[in-house]
Parts: sequence; C-alpha cells; structure tokens
Amino acid sequence: MRKDDNEVRVRRDGEPPVFDLQRAMLDATPDCIKVLAPDGTLLAMNASGCVALDIAPSKVKGSAWVPLLPPSIHSAAYDALALAATGLSARFAGYSDACGKVIYWDNLLTPTIDPAGRVHTIVCVSRDVTEQVLLQKELDQSLAREQLLSGEMVHRIKNLFTVAAAVILMADREARASGTTEPLAKIAAGKLRALSRAYSTVLAADDVAHVEMEAFMVSVLHPFGAQCRFSGTKNLVPGPLANVLALLLHELATNSVKHGALSVAEGEVELRWSVNDGWLAIRWLESGGPVIAEPPARYGYGSGLIDQLAGSVGGTLQRDWHRRGLQVELRVPFPAG
Repeated sequence: MRKDDNEVRVRRDGEPPVFDLQRAMLDATPDCIKVLAPDGTLLAMNASGCVALDIAPSKVKGSAWVPLLPPSIHSAAYDALALAATGLSARFAGYSDACGKVIYWDNLLTPTIDPAGRVHTIVCVSRDVTEQVLLQKELDQSLAREQLLSGEMVHRIKNLFTVAAAVILMADREARASGTTEPLAKIAAGKLRALSRAYSTVLAADDVAHVEMEAFMVSVLHPFGAQCRFSGTKNLVPGPLANVLALLLHELATNSVKHGALSVAEGEVELRWSVNDGWLAIRWLESGGPVIAEPPARYGYGSGLIDQLAGSVGGTLQRDWHRRGLQVELRVPFPAG
C-alpha cells in the first residue's frame, strides 16, 4: 500500500473531508453556535448563527462578535466573555432582532483549555428560548393586572366608607343650616341614593355616549351637592371616555373629601371644560378648603390611580398645589363626531 493511501486526503481549501460532515451537523441544529477567540473575535459560526446575526458566512471569520449583538446587551456579553476568558463557563440572556423578528436567546459560553492550561477558544451556544420568555412576560403581566385590580378594589371599598361618612356630615350641615324639620336620616338617605347613582355611572357607563357633558359631570358629583360648580362647552360625552372620565372625577372628589375643599363646609370645587383641536381639557379648581403649605411628600394610591387612568387613554394630567387649593388640569384626546 502506498504511503499516500494512509494519509488523510485534504481538499484544495485545506480542510479534510470529515469537516464537511461536522459542518453539516452544526448547520442542522437550530442553536446558534459560535467559536470565539478569547478576545471575542469570531473564528467560525454555524448557519443558524449567521441568520440570527444577519451576517454572510464569508464575513464571519475575523469579525468581532459583540458588536453584532443589539447594543442593549453589549455589557452582559462583554462580562460573560471576560469570565469565559479566565477559564470559567459563563451565561447571559440576550436577543437578536435581525429581519425585524425578535428572538430571545440563552447564551452559554464554554472555554476550551489547551495543554498548558490557557484558554484556547470559547464555544458559545445560544439556544432559542423565545417561547419561554414570552410566556413568562405574559404571566408577569397577568399577575400585575391581578395585583392592580385587587389593590383598586380594596382602595374603592375604603373610599366608599370615607365618602359615605362625608355625605352624612354634609347632610347634617345642610339640616342645621336650613333649620328644616326634615329628619337628618331622610336627607342622608337621599344623598346616599345619589352616591349609589354615581357609582352606577362609574361602574357601568356604557349608555352615556349621548349624555351632555355637564349633565354627566353633575350626575357623577351629585353627592357633593352645592359645593361643586360647572361651566364649559356643550359637548356630548364620548362613549370610549365615559368610564375613564367618571372614574377620574370620582377619584378627584374622593381625594378632596379626604384632604381638600370638600372636607369642609366652606370648600368649593369649580369644574371647567372645553374642546379644542381634538382635545378635551378639564380643569378641577378647589378653593376654601384647608390651606396648602406645600405639595405632599408622596402620592397615595388614589393619586397614582388617577395618573394611570389619564395615561390609559393617551391623556396628560398636571397638578398645581396652590395655597388656596389644588388645581388639576386633565387633557385627553376627544374623538370627532
């Protein structure tokens, strides 16, 4: 047998035929597999990796790996690379966004050690974990919604007792001021029925799309009697905003009952609104209540809920803590027609 028959045949490009089989095996896996120099230079990458990082196979060798990744994960990639370069395995979560499709990856970097104990190369295997990541995000969002709903329910129950107590005090003040012989219980019962109607408006406002704006606001704030004044343009309540507007007004009134103008008999709330250039602007102006020395150090749950409600319909809300009383300006998109 000739000596050449015992030697491994070499292709013209310098790779033995067995490399073709190895490359085919690597290209068959959906995992993104890369071989890196310790400094992060790409030495080789399979077909899935080229697709994920949007790079031609001919340009792989010699390219820097980390700059091919989205900028937001560069820091994590560099940290993992540095750890792998010391001889330890490293892992980080990442993603790719080639061709407009976001894929989430679990990246494991494993160093290969030469006989002298030095890191020769680093093998990075990136596995597609998109399904798991999206499932976890959906679960987290569901939990957040449940917590919000639970917190809102507790908040509303507490507020109901607060407002009911305030209505009783208002009824007592009204009875004393008028000198009426009408029993206090009858006056209070009337106001509580009005409060019930307001809650019905807040919780089931699907049928208010054809109610005039002032009538709608008077209905929501009716339990607070003559302490509220209304002025604004004649517009119909937009159906998509009805629930949000009712909730916002009721939250503002509840906060005022606790801390603001509606907490005292002399207090007053003026509501002004207008529609211009596709925006509804509502101003809530308090006066006659406790003097405000400075803005509160922190916002409570109710204030946070008001901000969330405004943001949920693409609106903005500004508070000015004037000495004479809180002023709030709400702006929300107003549907045409």
